[in-house]
Amino acid sequence: MTQISAALVKQLRDKIGAGMGACKKALIEAEGDLQKAEDILRAKGVKPDTASRKTAEGMVRFSLSDDGKRLAVVELQCETDFAAKNERFQNLLATIAERTLAGGFQNAEEAKQDEEIAKGLQEAIAVTIRENIVLAEATTRVLEGEGRIGTYVHHTGKIGVALGANASAEVAAKPEFAELLKDLCMHATAHHPAPIAVDKEDIPEDVVARERAVALASINENPKNAAKPDDIKEKMIAGKLRKFYEERALLEQKFVKDPNLKVRDLVAKRGKELGGEIKIAWFVRQVVGE
Repeated sequence: MTQISAALVKQLRDKIGAGMGACKKALIEAEGDLQKAEDILRAKGVKPDTASRKTAEGMVRFSLSDDGKRLAVVELQCETDFAAKNERFQNLLATIAERTLAGGFQNAEEAKQDEEIAKGLQEAIAVTIRENIVLAEATTRVLEGEGRIGTYVHHTGKIGVALGANASAEVAAKPEFAELLKDLCMHATAHHPAPIAVDKEDIPEDVVARERAVALASINENPKNAAKPDDIKEKMIAGKLRKFYEERALLEQKFVKDPNLKVRDLVAKRGKELGGEIKIAWFVRQVVGE
C-alpha cells in the first residue's frame, strides 16, 4: 500500500477543504496522486469541512449611533484576504454591525441569535462566499454622560480603535473635538506596544504584579544586581514599572504625531483650546485574530 504522508494529506485538505480522514482515504485510493484524490472527493460529493478551517483573515467594523453615544464593535473572520475584500463579505459585515447596534448585543453568541445575522452567516458559508465565516466579536459600547465616541479603522480593515471621551455638549460639537478623537484612535492603532488601559491606575492588578515579578527576576539574573539590598532593588523595580506604564497606559504614552508630547498633555492642551475639560472614558482596540 502506498504510504501517505501527513504533509500530503494537509496539502489536499488545504486545497479542497474536506476533512482529514476523507482526504487520507482518497489519497490511498489514488495511490498518492493529488489530482486524482481531489477528483475522487469531488466525485463522491464530499463537502468542504468549512467549520474546522482556519479563519486567519477578516475585517473589523464599527457602527455608531447618530448621537455618537452608542457603538457596535464587530469582527468577522474568514479564511482568505480575497474573501474579506469581497463585496458580499463587506455587506454582511455592515449588516451585522447595524443589527448589533440596533439590538444592543453584548457578545457574538447573542448576536448570532438574531434571525437576520444567523441567516446571513449561514448563506455566506454555504452559498455566497463558501468559506468558514466566524463572528468573533459583536458587542455594544455606550458612552455615559456628555461627549462623543470617535472611531478609526486602518485601511486594511484588520485593526480599528474606538474611543469614548467626555466633554461638554458645546466642546463635543466642535469639529476640533472630532479631529482629536480621530487622532487618539489613530495613535492607539499605531502605537507599539499597544495600550491596554486608559491610565496606569486602570491596568489590572494581576498584570502589574506579573510585570513586577518579571522585573525582579531580571534584576536577580544579573549577579551584580542580585547582591544589592532590597531597598535598591525596589527602586530599580519602580523604574521598570514606570517604563511599563509609559508603554501600556494610553495617557502616559508619547503621542505618535509628536513624541515630545504625552497623550495626557495633548488632551489637556486641546481642552483648554476648546474651552472645556476633556476626559477619555474608555477605548476599544479590535484586531482581527486577537
